[in-house]
Amino acid sequence: MAFFIGAVLCHAALSRMHLPPNIVLRFLLVGSTLGAGLVWWLYDKYGLAAPEMWAGVLIYVFCCELYVFLFTLVISSISANVLINLSFHDMTDHDMSRLYDSRQMVAARLDRLVSVGLLDESLGSLKLTKNGLRLVRFFNRMRAFFRHSP
Repeated sequence: MAFFIGAVLCHAALSRMHLPPNIVLRFLLVGSTLGAGLVWWLYDKYGLAAPEMWAGVLIYVFCCELYVFLFTLVISSISANVLINLSFHDMTDHDMSRLYDSRQMVAARLDRLVSVGLLDESLGSLKLTKNGLRLVRFFNRMRAFFRHSP
């Protein structure tokens, strides 16, 4: 747990510095670095074949995945954003409808896709980047694997 808490604290510090990679990649870098340290420590303490080593690795990976799920959920959750906005100041129905206007919400999501490098915006048009296309292909493979219709 100390390695996971360290990863979360390092991620929080890096997130406040507004460094170039997006928030998920920042945690991936921090989490995998500390995870490698954990694997080395567990290997040194228990050995490769010990169940304690693999249990420690799996618990760390599970905690990291849960953390990524929770902070990405909060980033995109309308309900969480409403609560956060209300915690800073009172809002009227008009304020809420203006803030959460569907056009503004779509624009905010498109801006987020551009900022993480999945879309490229030039001359007023949007185009998938190589990473965006790779992600779409992955989604399509997962859709086919789980037999969901397009």
